Amino acid sequence: MSHSPFAPQHARDFADSWYAAWNAHDLDAIMSHYDPAIEHSSPFIKRYNGTDEVSLRGIYVVREYFGRALERNPTLRFDPLHVTTGLESVLLVYRRMTGDLAGEVFFLNAAGKVVRSVSHYG
Repeated sequence: MSHSPFAPQHARDFADSWYAAWNAHDLDAIMSHYDPAIEHSSPFIKRYNGTDEVSLRGIYVVREYFGRALERNPTLRFDPLHVTTGLESVLLVYRRMTGDLAGEVFFLNAAGKVVRSVSHYG
């Protein structure tokens, strides 16, 4: 991947698709955004996986984790607030169904699939 900023429209398209998948609770659509070698880091891993891991690796492990999150949060919804672009990443800022703010950084490969994501909540 070249080290030029992502095009704003590409970032918005990614964001629209990602939010739509999560808000529809469509696990297959959610996972379509991720590369098979995905590494995902979230403060909620301990809650949903019962481990002290700080990140999960691989599409199947991340899929199971996301599936548990959807099952345990039947009213899960992300309301978009802002999209920003970096040299190798896109940052989505959104409000969770709890009213809390969240941000997630996505590192995408040349095919537009997420190879690493880092969730932030506060």
